[in-house]
Amino acid sequence: MHHNNPFAALSQNTNNPTLTETKTDRSNEKNNFSEIVFKITLNPLFKNESNEAFVFMGDDPNKSNLLSEQNLDELLLERLMLTDAEYINDQRRPREKPLKTGVIKEHFFYLFECFERLENLKRKFIQTSLSDHYEFIYNLIINMCRTVISIIEPEQEPLSKKFFNLIITYGAESEHFSKFYQSFIKLIDNSDNFFNSETNDLDQLVEDPLELKFLTDLFYHFNQSINIQAFDIYSNEFRKKLDLLRLITGSKLMKYLFVKCSFLAESGQTRGKSWQTDTLIGKLLTPSVLPLEQYKFQSLFGEPQHQFRYFLNTSHMTRQDAEINEKNMHQAQRMINREISSFFYDHLVKTNSNAKIRNMWLGWCSKCMTDNKAKCQEWSNFGQNPMNMFSNKSNYPSEGFWLNLLDIFLTYSMPFCADGLQNSSKLLKINYNYTNPDIKDKNLTLLDSETKFIPNRDTTKVQDEHVNFNFITESFYYTHNLIRFSYLSMYQKLIKINNELAKWQEMYQDLAHSTDPQMSRIKTMFENMSCEFLNMQGVMTEEGLIKKLSKFLFNTALWLSFVSTKALKSNFDAEKSQNLEPLSQVDFLSKETNSFNLDILAVIPEFLLTNIVEFLTCINRFKETLLPDLFMDRLSGNNEPEFSIWYLYLILSFMGRADRLFNPHIRAQIAESIECLLPRQNPVLVEFQKNLSKRIFLDNQYSALISESLINVFVSIEMSGQSVQFEQKFNYRRPMYELFDYLWNLPTQNASPEYRKHRDELKKMANFALENIENHEQPLFLKFLNYLINDANYLLVEGLLLLEKIKTSQDKLELDKVEKNLNNQQKSELESSLKQMIMMAKFHNIMSLKTIQTIKMLTDEIKDLFCHQVLVDRIATMLNDFLLHLVGKKKRKQLKVKNFEEVKFKPKEVVSIICDIYLNLGENRHFCEAICRDGRSYSSDLFQSAIEVLQQIGRDPIWVQQFVLFYKKVNGVAEQLKLEEANFDDAPDEFLDPIMSCLMEDPVLLPSSKQIVDKSTISRHLLSDQTDPFNRSPLTLQEVVPATDLKKRIDEWKKSKLSISNSQ
Repeated sequence: MHHNNPFAALSQNTNNPTLTETKTDRSNEKNNFSEIVFKITLNPLFKNESNEAFVFMGDDPNKSNLLSEQNLDELLLERLMLTDAEYINDQRRPREKPLKTGVIKEHFFYLFECFERLENLKRKFIQTSLSDHYEFIYNLIINMCRTVISIIEPEQEPLSKKFFNLIITYGAESEHFSKFYQSFIKLIDNSDNFFNSETNDLDQLVEDPLELKFLTDLFYHFNQSINIQAFDIYSNEFRKKLDLLRLITGSKLMKYLFVKCSFLAESGQTRGKSWQTDTLIGKLLTPSVLPLEQYKFQSLFGEPQHQFRYFLNTSHMTRQDAEINEKNMHQAQRMINREISSFFYDHLVKTNSNAKIRNMWLGWCSKCMTDNKAKCQEWSNFGQNPMNMFSNKSNYPSEGFWLNLLDIFLTYSMPFCADGLQNSSKLLKINYNYTNPDIKDKNLTLLDSETKFIPNRDTTKVQDEHVNFNFITESFYYTHNLIRFSYLSMYQKLIKINNELAKWQEMYQDLAHSTDPQMSRIKTMFENMSCEFLNMQGVMTEEGLIKKLSKFLFNTALWLSFVSTKALKSNFDAEKSQNLEPLSQVDFLSKETNSFNLDILAVIPEFLLTNIVEFLTCINRFKETLLPDLFMDRLSGNNEPEFSIWYLYLILSFMGRADRLFNPHIRAQIAESIECLLPRQNPVLVEFQKNLSKRIFLDNQYSALISESLINVFVSIEMSGQSVQFEQKFNYRRPMYELFDYLWNLPTQNASPEYRKHRDELKKMANFALENIENHEQPLFLKFLNYLINDANYLLVEGLLLLEKIKTSQDKLELDKVEKNLNNQQKSELESSLKQMIMMAKFHNIMSLKTIQTIKMLTDEIKDLFCHQVLVDRIATMLNDFLLHLVGKKKRKQLKVKNFEEVKFKPKEVVSIICDIYLNLGENRHFCEAICRDGRSYSSDLFQSAIEVLQQIGRDPIWVQQFVLFYKKVNGVAEQLKLEEANFDDAPDEFLDPIMSCLMEDPVLLPSSKQIVDKSTISRHLLSDQTDPFNRSPLTLQEVVPATDLKKRIDEWKKSKLSISNSQ
């Protein structure tokens, strides 16, 4: 046989029948294979046909010159330990050939190269019936890797770094490396008991602590190898890193260590941003189409020093350019999401995973969110100067980081989200008790302190403080928290940037044609802010993200509606699989919520509902063309989901129910979010709105309950007992006015009865209020009208006062152009004050117009309640005052600002609406009397001036003639009242109302103060303040006592006075 040439035996036809099967021949063949694999020999006369020499390891002439299973282990270790380069070179065979591998410094590289040669020869091993020797060598190489860890002393680099270098070098290049690596890990891996038991003892992962450190150090080196500043999403580097990590973390053991090694060490310092910059997982979550913070512009007014790839040079960008930029951005974003979700879902938690791995991963996310818990309020920390969001460095991980983490958990949540009730059973696997502070040993304890739907109840105390929560429950709550941290935090920033952009755009336009040296800086700043806005808006509206978000949030709406109305304890039986039941009219009509449902609401954070409504409001405000995708799920191509019905469930379950949702602000936000269902100006959305509004507002038998819910939340904003800022209150009510208008005017679209149901519901509420106006509890609709009148009074009067101030300031500035009375500082201050007043006047005028339009709309069919003594004086006085300011010649001059459009002042429309209200209520005698009793604003000339204005603005002559008849009727009533007042002007003091100083018609006794007032006076007072006006004691209209004796004397006195007057 070819003892001197191992390649000769391998090159022969192994099927040759002349080959012998003697023991000697098999030994020779094993030797030949071994020599090639390890590049060592025991034959001093060794010859080969390759271009390199092998190392002669024979030193004892009495021993065999064949490599065998008896000596290979010792020889291989000896070869690894040889350190004398001169000696090794002298041992080469044949001597005429060079030695490629001398002193082995990279032990793992040598062993893997041996393994690679072994795998390349595998077929020949099998063909020569030496499979057992193949297995021996295979195991020898893998075992020797383990031996190296325990006996080789590292010189400069630790052994783990050398092994990591091997992974980097061969991990993506060699077809055999995965097998080599997995075999090595399998040899060390002793984790079966760890993953299949309750123990958390890390010593059970591997036997040797040195090996455990070796494995954990691999992730340290991996972390150090990643430079997130150079993580370019368009290079292949990111994908390569993830592929290598998939290879490294193929086993449960390595998955577990991967996550464990990504935790930050405990310290007393703020670690918020370090979860991204200093951990391996954090770095993997960094790639984004948005730039890292350090690449954003360093100077607000300098040239943009950043790495935005999209929406550059916005001032010259066409709509088509913007659409192309957005399309490219979304394509890149989808690529990132696909890679990251594939790793963190398919690889980490789905394939070859374990509950302990998932729990460790959830623990990492929890720690990260806890250390960044102020992130969701970051936008509010910008304070009075929103520009801080550009100039201040963030203490939190980047927006791209949070969006990536959100996308991962949305992916986790998709399997339990449903498209219809028929597949909604997994929603009942969500444990509502997860955020109960009494339950310990859970990951996301951050949510325990969150404000719940309703205040704490004693009945929410749990029996077992230690609960193992399933992955569905954890994914549900983690996803919601990440929506706050990422999407809604970005939404608040988007609002602030949008507001700032409007200011800078106005400044830019003011200076567009000037030679002001600041023009260039302002333009640069405007470009930078526009770029930031469009990039942020673009990344928030990627279709895949929107689809997953909407599906998750609408499923949350269904779950919240169900657990707050009809859920039973039996529904959450883990042994059963049952779908959620559809909600019925009975569930919404019930005024009482049962104890079990209240117990659930007392432990669920209210921000779950906030996430839903703010998401809808965000899309409605910044990307309304995506609304069909939200509700119809056009992206999936499946049957149309039931999302719109689930959203209606949410509206009816919470908007008007303070017993289920204590916070009136969130109930008002629900009403605000409904605006996305109303008619669109965008022609693309007409068909969508038509179908969706019909489904929500008309098709469902219980949709009429929306009207009462809307009235309820309108009132609750005022009566919440909480501080509600002026602008915030009216921002809440603005979309409510839009919704009232839409629901009331549905009959104009179609004469079918179902189109009238919302109007009929409001009329039904008005009739109930009229019938129960003296009840202990004021009727809801009466409160609503009272606040409506309050709003109209305040808004229009304040708006008109602002217009007077604006005119005064504008006149001063015009005068200064001629007389130059103002210095630069005075002029600048006046101009700044003027801008502020214009902005405020604009808001007041818009809101006052919407308010009086609502009043006009209601008075079309609801008249008696407005004309009741409780309200009639208020509505009449308000209308007279408005009319006086708008048509009175002296008053009108004070309102003539330069540009009505700039302040959104529409005097013609306002006058016209006010006169419509007069006519709507003009048939009622009490209303006409109330107009005339108003001594402050009413005069006989007032309506004459109004008629002149109506003719000037082009109202229909027939309509104007009707108003003239009304005017004559009021004049007639005024004459009659004058005669009556003349007869009663000497009334005794005891007959006069102590508050209004007028003759009492229906005197009543206030039980606590013992004061007597007219019933109409105290009724009006109690609308806004349910206390005795004389001593502030609690008081309701039901508690007042009719002063029958006094009334009898007043009536007799009036009768005698009229008798005397008639006889004269």
